[in-house]
Amino acid sequence: MENESRKLMIPCETAMREVIPAIKALLVKELVKQGESQSHTASLLGLTPAEVSYYLKGKRAEGEYKTILENDEEFMEMIRHYTSRLHEADRVNICPLCSLARKKLGIMDYSCPYDW
Repeated sequence: MENESRKLMIPCETAMREVIPAIKALLVKELVKQGESQSHTASLLGLTPAEVSYYLKGKRAEGEYKTILENDEEFMEMIRHYTSRLHEADRVNICPLCSLARKKLGIMDYSCPYDW
């Protein structure tokens, strides 16, 4: 192979490892803050109750990305918007939320159709 530094880049791979867990942690925290039970929160997000518990106890997705996003008012407003949509729709696409998170975190290392 002539150029071995080339790699197949699936746009969501980076996000799935680091950004999406931070988003899920913030969605869990917001839903519980709004009075949802851990069981119902798990159901809304397609998680297990154990996963919700891990997010709430800080055993999952704790780190710099979550802290940065949690302290960004624009991002947290979007989290609140998404938590209300979870009650109204059968399915909620979080790609725009991920795009905003990546923008806030300075992770624009690939092109995504939802980047704005």
